[in-house]
Amino acid sequence: MTRRSPVVFLHIGAMKTGTTYLQQVLIQNKDELAEHGYLFPGATWTAQVRAAHDAVGHHRERQVRAGAAGAWQALADEMTRHAGAASIFSVEFLGFAGRAAAGRIVRDLAPAEVHVVLTVRDTSAVLPALWQTHCANGGTASWAIFARSARLGAPAGPVAPLLGQGARLFRRALDVPRMLDIWGARVPPERLHVVTVPPPGAPRDLLWRRFAVVIGLDPDVATNPARGHNPSLGYPSAELMRRLNAELGRLPRGEYNPTLKHHLAEKVLARRATVEPRARLDARTHDFAVGWNRRTRAALEASGVHVVGDLDDLPVTLAREDLPRRIEPPDRADLLEAAATAFQGMERLVRQRARRLRALDEEAASQGRPEKASVARAAWTEAPDPLRAAVEDVADSCRVAIAEQERIRRLRG
Repeated sequence: MTRRSPVVFLHIGAMKTGTTYLQQVLIQNKDELAEHGYLFPGATWTAQVRAAHDAVGHHRERQVRAGAAGAWQALADEMTRHAGAASIFSVEFLGFAGRAAAGRIVRDLAPAEVHVVLTVRDTSAVLPALWQTHCANGGTASWAIFARSARLGAPAGPVAPLLGQGARLFRRALDVPRMLDIWGARVPPERLHVVTVPPPGAPRDLLWRRFAVVIGLDPDVATNPARGHNPSLGYPSAELMRRLNAELGRLPRGEYNPTLKHHLAEKVLARRATVEPRARLDARTHDFAVGWNRRTRAALEASGVHVVGDLDDLPVTLAREDLPRRIEPPDRADLLEAAATAFQGMERLVRQRARRLRALDEEAASQGRPEKASVARAAWTEAPDPLRAAVEDVADSCRVAIAEQERIRRLRG
């Protein structure tokens, strides 16, 4: 009997379209999926991230690229050897792939039957989420500049990255016509699937149920809920991160991520999301978002791809009342509140890392100078520029915490 070709589903993103939620469901239910013949490859999801970096080769840091070398082929081999129902690979970085990388990825999976899954979401929701991600990953563009860059870059095609970070991220996350063009040339339309992200207020598991339809799995197989979601930031906290990034300058990922992204943004400032205002679209960006939804829908309808969900999830008319004429920066008082929270959280991390240093080498411990957030805040109000003073103090705590982490790494070998 001839063995049937393996089946591989590549979930390529896009960014900010519920990818973290879907990945959490897959991770939390890896054993349950395996019982039904579905492989979620790699010992951990981090292995898939490294494989995506290797396959696309887009990362700006040579060290990250070097650490990912060979990771894609290892997982590609694991998936093509799988004799069950299918393999599922889910990393939104695959959406960044150009023609050459997409072609190589599909060829490396031969003789598998490759399906590509793209999740898409309302542009008006993705744009602020993209900016927030930009700020939590070292970005320095304000929300107003980011939105303007995205508007300018949308029709610019391959030269969009030259128009700023907003244009660069827009092309990667929202240029669905580009993704359909690139991946549609590698797989037939019936194997290119688009899942629309439900609007706010829909059942939490609806996105998973739609995704499960695509991969041919009973969604109720996944009995373990997702552990959480991608933490979000309010407007003042995201702006504070942006200002800190400008103050600190570009840092290597190995220094930035543990201290600023994973600790300060995701653990400390994300807790303020329920009490802070969100980044809002101005009237011009709102109209742009509606127009881009219209363009995306037209591309989907013309492509003949398999759509699961409802194209009305990409609205072409949106309420426009009370939208500002221009994007204004966050209120200064709100920024100082966020800075006080950030300072307290960073000083707590400094103390934690100092204790780890003492446990490793008593003489290596930092000469920490923890201050109470209330004392620091009183000093800020007396400064000529309170916000500037606050950013400098928080940045100083970040530098100390990063230095401590590097000493811990060296001592641990």
